[in-house]
Amino acid sequence: MSAEPAKEACSLLGVAFVALLLSACGGGGGGAESGASAGTGTSGSTTTSSTNSNSSTTGTGAFSLSATISGLDSSGLVLSVNGSSVSVSSGTTTQLLANSMASGTQYAVTIATQPAGETCSVSASTGTIASANGSVVVTCSIASYTVGGSITGLSAPGLVLQNSGADASAISADATTFTMPTPVNYGASYEVAVQTQPTGRVCSVSNGSGTMGAGNVTGITVACLPNTAILYSFTGAPGGGANSYASLIQGSNGLLYGTAEEGGSSDLGAVFVYDPSSSAASLLHSFVGAKYDGANPYAGLVADSAGNLYGTTQTGGAYLCGATRVCASNYGAVVKINPTSGAETLLHAFKGSVYADGEYPYDTLLLGPGNNLYGTTQKGGASGYGTVFRVNSSKGTETVLHVFAGGTGDGSYPYGGLIQASDGNLYGTTQQGGASGSGTVFRINPTTGATSIVYSFEGGSDGASPYGALVQAKDGNLYGTTGAGGAAGAGTVFKLVPSSGAESVVHAFAGGSGDGVNPYAGLIQATDGELYGTTVSGGPASDGTVFRVDPGSGAESLVYAFAGGSGDGAAPYGGLIQAKDGKLYGTTSKGGASGAGTLFSILLH
Repeated sequence: MSAEPAKEACSLLGVAFVALLLSACGGGGGGAESGASAGTGTSGSTTTSSTNSNSSTTGTGAFSLSATISGLDSSGLVLSVNGSSVSVSSGTTTQLLANSMASGTQYAVTIATQPAGETCSVSASTGTIASANGSVVVTCSIASYTVGGSITGLSAPGLVLQNSGADASAISADATTFTMPTPVNYGASYEVAVQTQPTGRVCSVSNGSGTMGAGNVTGITVACLPNTAILYSFTGAPGGGANSYASLIQGSNGLLYGTAEEGGSSDLGAVFVYDPSSSAASLLHSFVGAKYDGANPYAGLVADSAGNLYGTTQTGGAYLCGATRVCASNYGAVVKINPTSGAETLLHAFKGSVYADGEYPYDTLLLGPGNNLYGTTQKGGASGYGTVFRVNSSKGTETVLHVFAGGTGDGSYPYGGLIQASDGNLYGTTQQGGASGSGTVFRINPTTGATSIVYSFEGGSDGASPYGALVQAKDGNLYGTTGAGGAAGAGTVFKLVPSSGAESVVHAFAGGSGDGVNPYAGLIQATDGELYGTTVSGGPASDGTVFRVDPGSGAESLVYAFAGGSGDGAAPYGGLIQAKDGKLYGTTSKGGASGAGTLFSILLH
């Protein structure tokens, strides 16, 4: 065979081979379209075969589903993927949920189990696999839970609870349950405490602190009890005292000593003693007045290191008006009392303005430098406006350190006693005088008697008529009360910077059933840092109150409101003391079983 025929034969064989291959692969469509013999079902079979082949290709499992995760800081998260569980470890940011998923496969992802202390949610949680991998977003955050519990005995308003020093919540009277306003994050600490005690009650918190777990806290208990106890009702003359106007003092022996303006064997007042451990009260000394003794003590007592008691009487007293002649002054006296026997020594009898001496001492003495006693008289002196005096506690020798001149340049009528501040000077108040005639705070050198006005009250929204002594608080400032003035005219608590004389009203009493009226006594700063005092009236029964004031914020609340009558005290003129047992003690001038006043205690915490 020649080369050309051979070449042609090879070409025909190649074409035939290609046709055969096309036929095997379902090709040769041109033949199927033009020939009726091709429509015998071979084409239909081929098409079905082709469709099945494509389905097999897209179902080969080439796609996956995953989750992008944020905020997962704890273990325990379980996701449900089309009913199958997938556990996710703490700290995971990307998690494969499923693979080998065919195009067109639907999926649904939900939270099967939340992680410990967290709350997770799924975004784009449902969908259909198309031509690419699928994904969902899981976002986790710290879970928070409420803090609360039960309350018993809360029969009065005013209770404020706080959590971890903040998140305050006022609790209404008669509430039996509570829930703090702000939930606490899982793993964070909580500590529920009493921020403000209710009026007349003292509440304590049990099981109040811990670390927040994965659930609401409901087991905290708040138990409230009465905070005030009437320890003794004065019985009046002759066997008891009556109408105590002064604060108490606690001796080194633990006994409480005080004075009653009336009562005693001559009904001219008495010194009494009360034993907190046995609840026993008795008269230590009865004043007899006239030219033999003092009478009608308004002031409290002060003790020296040996336990001897010193005080003043508002009237009575006697002095030598000749070589041997004894004259009754009736302007008051400074006395010394033996704390065991009650034996009294009259150290000094005030002679009055005629002798340029003081008249009518009303407040407690200060045992100051050199074991000298310092005090004020409400009247007397050359001008009749009162004095500052010093008496030697051993000899009874008296020196008038300052005579108040009144008017705009000086104070007049000092009812309150003195304190010695950290700068060594003595500070006190006058009820009148000063630039506006509304009273003053003055400073006096205990040695030279040099006196200056530190502040003159302006009246009105400022205070007016301070009756009580001052107290120097831990912040170095002086705090006191005015019996009048303030926004409601019901008195104030004020602060005074001793170095500059800058004064500010810390609290203005509003009166009515919710606040006190007319604080006549000075303040004390208790071990909790709060200032405590009394008002003569105000409160729901208008029989007086015990109040507390935060010296920093000025926040004030009633600790107790007296109800008067035979079962409670009324009209507390005297201030408070904090005894060694931590309780506050004081007296009322009225109320009690005999209407002659009471001795009471207050439990703070």
